[in-house]
Amino acid sequence: MTSPSDTAATTNLPVDLGDGLVIRSATSADVDRLAEFCSEVFKDEPSGTEAYWIAEWMRDLLTKPHPTLNTDDVMIVEDVPKNRIASTTTYMSQTLSYDGIEFEIGRPEIVGSASEYRNRGLIRKQFEIMHRWGDERGHLAQIIDGIPTYYRQFGYEYAIANVGGRYAPIQSFPSWGKDEKRPFRLRDAIDDDIPYITRILNDSAQRSLVSPVFREDEVRHLTFNRTERSAVCHQTSVLCQSDGETLGEPVGVLMYAMVVPIDEGVMLRVEMTEPKYWREATRSLLCEIRELAQIASDKDPNPEREIKRIRQDMQPDHPIYMFDDGALGDQPERQYAWYVRVPDITKFLQEISPVLEQKLEASLHRRFSGAVNLRIDNDLVSISVDDGVITEVTSQNAVHRATSSGGWHDATGRFTTNTFLPVLFGMRSVTETVLAHIDANTNSKSDRHLLETLFPKRTSDLSLTLT
Repeated sequence: MTSPSDTAATTNLPVDLGDGLVIRSATSADVDRLAEFCSEVFKDEPSGTEAYWIAEWMRDLLTKPHPTLNTDDVMIVEDVPKNRIASTTTYMSQTLSYDGIEFEIGRPEIVGSASEYRNRGLIRKQFEIMHRWGDERGHLAQIIDGIPTYYRQFGYEYAIANVGGRYAPIQSFPSWGKDEKRPFRLRDAIDDDIPYITRILNDSAQRSLVSPVFREDEVRHLTFNRTERSAVCHQTSVLCQSDGETLGEPVGVLMYAMVVPIDEGVMLRVEMTEPKYWREATRSLLCEIRELAQIASDKDPNPEREIKRIRQDMQPDHPIYMFDDGALGDQPERQYAWYVRVPDITKFLQEISPVLEQKLEASLHRRFSGAVNLRIDNDLVSISVDDGVITEVTSQNAVHRATSSGGWHDATGRFTTNTFLPVLFGMRSVTETVLAHIDANTNSKSDRHLLETLFPKRTSDLSLTLT
């Protein structure tokens, strides 16, 4: 488990970039200046609205305790002669699970430069520092949710499906009848609910290949420790059994936001204690959400604003879509993705080798013996297997191997890093990748099936990251 003391910046700062520019860690004295900087840099261009939601997020990070973030992890590039902030980034830490194997990752966030300081390599310098931090802290990967194509220049590739992006008009949600019995009702979460919420979130991770590992202090932070106007703030409610008057045992959790200024609500996360409650309680939950939207609209001082639609951040195969009776709309044709960087693929495969063994054991390749050779760019990564047990994962320069041993044709599969990462993290199947990319291939039909066994296409859920 990481803690702020574990994640404090270790690469020496400040760094003098020349021309009066210095990279340093932020301090509490920078709060107001940095919040103002974020408000301007991230403003909504079409409307000209300053990004108060990013400003408040940054204020929280610098003034409130965070489970894994130290203020040293917030970088500022300062133009010292002008006493101006030129650029900023933040490096968060979190534990993720790959099908039950926990691993540590870093999460760059709030990445931005003032317009007059762009195209000067300031973001690149900060990413180089964050990547060194990741190496020092044992992070096996970095992830970021960012603008299209931009982060590829720093070694990232789209590799994990992002939020579902489904929308539904609020009128499509069912509503309570005037005298209708309400068998399940929502109430606001309290601190005593944190163990329950943590448990239900971790239980739901079994549906996903990659998901966060939730700990009570992190869930408490996500639930209670963020300013209402922050971009990452949400409300948490507990769905309980009800006899009409009294609320009974909890059966589920809803994490949501009602953002009346943009006429939109968001369902960030919905989970149930037991499978049976998806059938029994989903309609009640949707009625409650419609009621929450109405309450939020009524409270807003602008009579022209109201919640008109609900965005859903659940993945397309989320259980709620089996029981919503169409109220939540249709799945969009396309889905955005998380960028992922894995600095050492061989090391990552070593870490998840128990999962790969389990997949072999449950397949037609049970008790397989041999080498799974992956040509990835100019490296040949070899997974040695003896009677179904992975004995080692090694790599060598594939160009040297081709010169010294006669060719690359013994590779089980051939990929680039950019094509292999979506396979590794289940966003695309091996077959989809081979069909879409001419420089990806497998040695034979049986080898392709072997790789599909080790790296099957599967949903991941990072809709609730530690921010």
